[in-house]
Amino acid sequence: MLTKFGCGLTLALATLLLAPPATGATIGQSRCAALDTQLSGVVLKTRQPTPKSVGTLSDKAHALCAKGKTAQGLRTYAKALKIMGSQPALPKD
Repeated sequence: MLTKFGCGLTLALATLLLAPPATGATIGQSRCAALDTQLSGVVLKTRQPTPKSVGTLSDKAHALCAKGKTAQGLRTYAKALKIMGSQPALPKD
């Protein structure tokens, strides 16, 4: 007879073993986060007023990445970075 602890441990192990492996979504999410951080850094370092379109593009990119549409989100972040005069730099996976 299994105790409550034993059942919980068995369930936890089964969940880990049956969980799907890391997918492209996690890679896409980390790339979205990297470009978001890069854009934030560029905006903070600039001494000129930030164009309103950059803020709009940033919000749109964040929403796309949150919905799982990472490719579209990355393209949108890239547009915002180019407006700010910076090239998007993705981390090596």
